[in-house]
Amino acid sequence: MTRKIEVHGEEFSEELVELLGGEEGGEEFDEEWLPIAEALDDPEMFPYLIEDVQEVEASDELRNALIGVEVNAQLKMKRKMDYYKRQLFVAESIEKLLYKKVKLKGRARKKKAKANKG
Repeated sequence: MTRKIEVHGEEFSEELVELLGGEEGGEEFDEEWLPIAEALDDPEMFPYLIEDVQEVEASDELRNALIGVEVNAQLKMKRKMDYYKRQLFVAESIEKLLYKKVKLKGRARKKKAKANKG
């Protein structure tokens, strides 16, 4: 069972709190990020949180945290495929909403495919 940690009066998975906190053992993240944390912790809630997510201030710190969640989801995809696929979708969608594009999504594969065609 996943260990939960209380942050700003809400409970989240320990793993997510560490990813958003920016370091292993970090047990805090910006309170403004609560809607993002809720959507990442329970991806099925994302459609109901989109408006709140769009109100969060885009920052380098937040983008780095989202990229960390994306990388973590990719690395752990085989363990709990369904959950991490949904979490990856939510993290990439939040990044698109706040930053207009996803920094990591599939660039290497696209370049490699173009090189093979040429």
